[in-house]
Amino acid sequence: MALTPKPFRDLLRMEFIIPAYQRGYRWDNEQVETLLNDLYDFIKAHFSSGSNRSDYYCLQPVAVVPNPERQYDKKDVGKESYIVVDGQQRLTTIYLLLHYLRQNSDYKYPIYDLHFDSRDVQDNYIQKLLFLKTEDRLEAASNIDIFYLDKAFRTIVEWFDTPQHAQRKGKFRELFTFTPLENETVNDVRVIWYIIDHQNALEAFRRLNYGKIPLTPSELVKALLLQGDDTSNPGRHGTGAPYRRALEWDEMEHTLHNPYLWSMLSENASDNTSRMEVILDFVADELNKKMTDTNGKVLFVRKEKNLLGNIDTRDYFNYNVVSEYIHRNGNAAIEDVWNRMRSIFNLITNWYENHEWYHLIGLMRILPSPNNRKSRRDYFNILYSLAIDGDGRPVNRSVFTTALKKRIANEVNGLGDKLKELNYNDNSQEIIKVLKLLNVWEAINDPNEGSRFAFHLFDDFKVTSLEHIHPQNINTDATYDDFKEWYKRRSKDFGELRYLDIEKIAISRSNKKNRGIEHDEAIDTDQTTPTKEEVENLKMEINNAITMLEKLTKTKKLYSDPNNKAKLDEAAKTLDLAFGEFSGIDEKNLHSIANLSLVDKDTNSSLQNYFLDRKRDILMSRHNPGPGKKRLTYAPLATRKVFAKDYSRSHPGDMRLWTRDDRQNYLKAIEAAYDYFKE
Repeated sequence: MALTPKPFRDLLRMEFIIPAYQRGYRWDNEQVETLLNDLYDFIKAHFSSGSNRSDYYCLQPVAVVPNPERQYDKKDVGKESYIVVDGQQRLTTIYLLLHYLRQNSDYKYPIYDLHFDSRDVQDNYIQKLLFLKTEDRLEAASNIDIFYLDKAFRTIVEWFDTPQHAQRKGKFRELFTFTPLENETVNDVRVIWYIIDHQNALEAFRRLNYGKIPLTPSELVKALLLQGDDTSNPGRHGTGAPYRRALEWDEMEHTLHNPYLWSMLSENASDNTSRMEVILDFVADELNKKMTDTNGKVLFVRKEKNLLGNIDTRDYFNYNVVSEYIHRNGNAAIEDVWNRMRSIFNLITNWYENHEWYHLIGLMRILPSPNNRKSRRDYFNILYSLAIDGDGRPVNRSVFTTALKKRIANEVNGLGDKLKELNYNDNSQEIIKVLKLLNVWEAINDPNEGSRFAFHLFDDFKVTSLEHIHPQNINTDATYDDFKEWYKRRSKDFGELRYLDIEKIAISRSNKKNRGIEHDEAIDTDQTTPTKEEVENLKMEINNAITMLEKLTKTKKLYSDPNNKAKLDEAAKTLDLAFGEFSGIDEKNLHSIANLSLVDKDTNSSLQNYFLDRKRDILMSRHNPGPGKKRLTYAPLATRKVFAKDYSRSHPGDMRLWTRDDRQNYLKAIEAAYDYFKE
């Protein structure tokens, strides 16, 4: 179908759908202001009385494909619905403009429906007109698509706030919305309307957009690299080299989207970021060092900014450097740039394919606390410096491995001699680091072929919370609800104990009393069977504590009464002490590294004060919930082994308890992991 001019007002009762394969809205202030200024110039010319009077303003083409089904507004079945192939930026900008103009207007003209397929955040922002609500700006702008929409709308508001434009709102409304009388000359805004019949919308989009300059810096570089190598003799290469580079670019981008590979180098990128930037950043920096101005200074300075504190974006440094390098050295330099990029890509994939390197590099990235981690660009530069010698050649495999281990060892330097002394209250950050070592070490040594530590899931679920394997003790500093929940749980636990279990507690207590042995050693020493009377007395003592807790937690008022605090604490201590003796653990060992594992914050809360068997069930149901259910956490290998008592596989004993043997075996594994990285 031919291109035809169409009054824009005809579009106001239509529905437009922006398909998922198109880039999000990306017009900046300059493009929005250009449109507004052009319309303003038309208004001035249109209402003039001279020979320069204009009849209508014509927008650039809008190409659409008829939508075969109405997936959004199904009530208005007569409304025409189209999939937008080209013209998204103009339609979206005018949509924002029309809503701005309709504010405080007596004439509530219709505005076309606009939907963003598979972009739920952007679509919600448009449908709820959140751009009109100032209070929603900071939250909305945490998404890159919303950032540009918000920015465009504020540009419109600021443009009309100027005195010369403020009085023209009414004329702007008329341009887009008025209906002329019969036989009256149409003086309005028109659009070049192009309906594509019987074609797949994606194929039409590719055809219409072929050769256009992309909007993002990485796509601008891609455009430079896909041009012919010798424009003076286009037949020399034909489409061979550019076509090859296009295919290789897409393949590299696809490879870098492997979440395991990407998380080896970086935390998850926002949707708008090309993964090729990790390569472009390095290559552009290297090329920039080769080029200087007349004063011997580098030509370009990289600038990085943070939009509203949430979105990491870059300036056009990479594009400017590559463009200048090709300009200085001719189109033959295109292949040079491309070879540099392929070389870096090959280096990255070599790291990824080596099982040990993958884990060492990923660990090196996650080991520092988030506030102390390097930027992706700086981190890659460090890795490159370790992998390449002074002449730019790859170092020996063992040299690179040793260098990675040394960097990791520096992060935990000095902890090896005091691993047993690290405790939850004084050394939580050091323990987190050591447990990261342990979990990655377990993945390195996992015999399952192809098994890898999932750094992306570790990042996504923020697995940096310390969980007490044997539960912590409680006191009246806890809230009423938490304390009551703990009491109910411990009462149930006690009710499930067998005679032999209570006998074991009596043995532990007797050994400590008679021999001065620490709790965590008491169960494993020579045991004297207690009398039945001793067991019954112990059972009565625990029952009395439970009765006291039941009485004093009936109401919040009773629990909060200062006169009851001592009784509550004493009864709680009796229960905690009994179950500590049952597991052979005292206050010191309760907070040691041998009783701590690494989970995420939400899982930590879910595990509460349960014993090991219940914690194991909760952890695994969150880590591997089964078909059709949402995963709620990532439990790294060492954490799973802890709760499965895998470190005591040959003699796990009571699966409810985290015993002295379990702690000793766990500590041996921690020490072995630490020794591996310090070698």
